[in-house]
Amino acid sequence: MSLLRSLHLAHAIARSNLDRPRTPYKLTFVVTRRCNSRCRHCDIWNQSDPPDPLCLAEIETFFKKYPGFSWIDLTGGEPFLRPDLPDLAALALRHSPRLYHLHLPTNAVSPTLTIQRIHAILALDPPLLTITLSLDGPPEQHDTLRGVPGNWRHCLEVYHHFQRHPHPRLQLFFGFTLSDDTVGTLTRTMQAVRERFPDASPKVWHLNLAHHSAHYYGNLNTPALSQANRQAFQDEISGFLTLKRRVWPDPVAFLESRYLTYALDFIQGTRHPMPCRALTSSLFIAPDGTCFPCSIWDRPVGHLRDHAGDLNALLASASARRTRETIAQNGCPGCWTPCDALPTILGNLLPSLFRGRPPP
Repeated sequence: MSLLRSLHLAHAIARSNLDRPRTPYKLTFVVTRRCNSRCRHCDIWNQSDPPDPLCLAEIETFFKKYPGFSWIDLTGGEPFLRPDLPDLAALALRHSPRLYHLHLPTNAVSPTLTIQRIHAILALDPPLLTITLSLDGPPEQHDTLRGVPGNWRHCLEVYHHFQRHPHPRLQLFFGFTLSDDTVGTLTRTMQAVRERFPDASPKVWHLNLAHHSAHYYGNLNTPALSQANRQAFQDEISGFLTLKRRVWPDPVAFLESRYLTYALDFIQGTRHPMPCRALTSSLFIAPDGTCFPCSIWDRPVGHLRDHAGDLNALLASASARRTRETIAQNGCPGCWTPCDALPTILGNLLPSLFRGRPPP
């Protein structure tokens, strides 16, 4: 079964290199805006869920009518705060026969709840479940930036639990967001984790770039990636790339190295390092069913409720067609977030492969 699912994913990736199909294989679905962090770089926690978020029946209709996802991100807010999250995950798994990868990020502010709901999702027998634990600095810095005392300790508590209780279909990573607030602290953050978990190699770390988003993060007035820190950002990324080279043959590490190599271009001012695959390989759906091309561009494409939950009908609309044309003409704002950059890299495999290995 996993082989068949991986072949479906490979086929979707191959198609995205040959054309711009109207059938995305990657979904980012915001299951809730509720969040128990108080992050400086993100203002989701200061927002509230829409008054009429999609209910489970509507979500089931959506997945039934569009069973083509190979890769699903269930995100937030803090996704584990949604009480019916395991039921929602069950619907995604039941009606997505091609699903190869299910991913959820977490702040782990409530470690007991997080652990319980990860086990509940694992009990559904997902093909591959990846959990990213957010760490944005050494202990004191992380707790300050996240606005929650003890958050660092809680993150490591979740990691420790699954080190003691591993599951063959579970992968855990630490996610570090590079921003004006965190630049220069990645190495110390990784060292602090290794003091407790000596086996936590660079392989279990992901690095992403902070961005502004009006419709998602609501953080247009918060620090992100200022040009004043451009050289420091480049140094941080280059140093992490050097560490990643030690695990370069691993496919996930290779994809990460491609993301970071092109992140250097983005930091230097390239608004989008390669032709974007948003709304062709990937798309973003808000809690109330509003569809956006990605997490950054504040351009609603349509609403699932207006199409009776049928994503195919929404993607066939004039609005979706115009948005795809604009993206193809490089008319979107330009970003480099992993949610959309990774399918974009996979949709531009030849230039990605011939870019060469990261510099030492």
